[in-house]
Amino acid sequence: ISNVYPAFRRILTPRLINHLTKLDWNGDTFLYKELSDHQDVFEKLPFLSQVSAAEYIGYTQQTLLKDTDQMSMAVSLEVREPFFDHDLVEYLLQVPDSIKLPEYPKSLLVESVKPLLPDEIVHRKKQGFLFPWQLWMKQQLKIFCETLIHRLCQRDFINGNNLKAYWNRFLNNDPNVRWTELWLFVVLEYWIEKNEIEA
Repeated sequence: ISNVYPAFRRILTPRLINHLTKLDWNGDTFLYKELSDHQDVFEKLPFLSQVSAAEYIGYTQQTLLKDTDQMSMAVSLEVREPFFDHDLVEYLLQVPDSIKLPEYPKSLLVESVKPLLPDEIVHRKKQGFLFPWQLWMKQQLKIFCETLIHRLCQRDFINGNNLKAYWNRFLNNDPNVRWTELWLFVVLEYWIEKNEIEA
């Protein structure tokens, strides 16, 4: 898990980071260190629970809970996550994989509250949604993104020419360039400037 999960969840590969920056990064992350430091605990859990625990430490804690908190606080809402009650989490991490393997999505949860959920809700087609970030970055947010990327390109730790070329590939609809990769650089420069950091 400590090797596979961080690679599965990362946005930028070490190769791309080393191409766009001068950091000479080897790929070690906070998440890799956290999972490696607790490998002995993970190995005692069923496999699916190892994946769940990695999700709690990684994507859930670093993205989902953080985003939920920031978005709810922005509109003065107090959000609670009852499924993250520590007693419930500890219990579920001990449940064997054979019980967790679903007959249908979220079946363990659904079966635990079965009388309360009608079948038309349980078995309806999943409806996800995506924000059109790629479109926004090429249209409404283009000047904002381009300005920050060009400023970031002036910094000593960035390979400016490579980052500008990567941005241009994105603008020219190169399918190998994902908006998430460039958005990280936009946000990085915004954060540096907002916090008046010498970089």
